[in-house]
Amino acid sequence: MAVGGPNGDLSLNEARLNFALYGASHPRYREVVRKPRPDEIP
Repeated sequence: MAVGGPNGDLSLNEARLNFALYGASHPRYREVVRKPRPDEIP
């Protein structure tokens, strides 16, 4: 686990888990992210 880089106190794995749970890399950002547009969904 690498922390303290450009992602601050989050590791890449933590950010991925947060994204799966909250739709944002950190729970504090979930209120400011938008839902994907239909053309952005694979």
